[in-house]
Amino acid sequence: MRCIDGENELILTCETQAEGVCILRCETRDPVVLLPDEIDGAPVTALGRYVLSGRAPDLSGRDTFSVRVTCGGPLPVHEADSIRAVTLPKHARTVGSYAFYNCRSLEELTMTDSVSAFDGGSLMNCLSLHRIRLLAPPGGATCLPKILGETASELDVRFLHGDTCTPLLFPAYTEELEDLSPAHIFQRRIHGAGYSYRQCFDGAALNFRQYDRALSELAERHDFAIAARVAVRRLAAPFALSDSARADYLAVLREHGGPLACALAKQGDSVSLHVLLSLSVLSDAGIDAACTAAREAGQTAALSVLLAAAGPSKPRGRAKTFDL
Repeated sequence: MRCIDGENELILTCETQAEGVCILRCETRDPVVLLPDEIDGAPVTALGRYVLSGRAPDLSGRDTFSVRVTCGGPLPVHEADSIRAVTLPKHARTVGSYAFYNCRSLEELTMTDSVSAFDGGSLMNCLSLHRIRLLAPPGGATCLPKILGETASELDVRFLHGDTCTPLLFPAYTEELEDLSPAHIFQRRIHGAGYSYRQCFDGAALNFRQYDRALSELAERHDFAIAARVAVRRLAAPFALSDSARADYLAVLREHGGPLACALAKQGDSVSLHVLLSLSVLSDAGIDAACTAAREAGQTAALSVLLAAAGPSKPRGRAKTFDL
């Protein structure tokens, strides 16, 4: 077995294909997995079926070779439940079906816009997945619609291009089949605005105008907490944001930004708090409530951001009592 230096302990079973190398199986117990971009000078262009799942693929009859990626640790025994974050090879084009099947602790996937095929079942039972990092410009074609089609859970999506981060939120939704007895005809029912957000694409490229229009459905459903979280992300990095959409998002935050500020304060999310405060949409009472939330949660950095927003000319009655 050949060995290459890396940042993980991985046992790779690979196959040489016309376009490059396909990783058919990756065995690891590392929580953060960085798959290699190249093997023996050839780009890694594909990930096979069940590549990281708890179930091993059937590789009988395949012309394979093995590679150990090591950073000096012990030989790994595969534990799919240990995996929390995976970065795909930068040249990867395809991700095979059931690639992350039963990776129940998987929280984050990072990939480039080279990935065009994300096959069915790839994210089955990835119940912890909540963040997608796309190393791509926000207006370009990516595999995002296919990823969104694989999960109905809420996803925090971040387009990372150069020094720019464009964060977006895709809300969750649920669906059920209702048996229309006695004919046993099933009617599909969808609950939640997340389904509409998943339709905002022109082919493989996100249509930001359609994405912004989906805010109205959140308002109709009275999903104001989700609407505020969508709004603060769009206003933080307003790529292709129209003046009317900006006004709609600001209106949401003026009306419902207070509870969001409290939630961010409890989480210690100082970056998002700073964005929210910079928009001047919070009332004094809202800032006071967020200060209280930060103090009770012991989030000193968040509390500092909130107190700085008050300014020396606006002393807050509770500010002198924030002993942490």
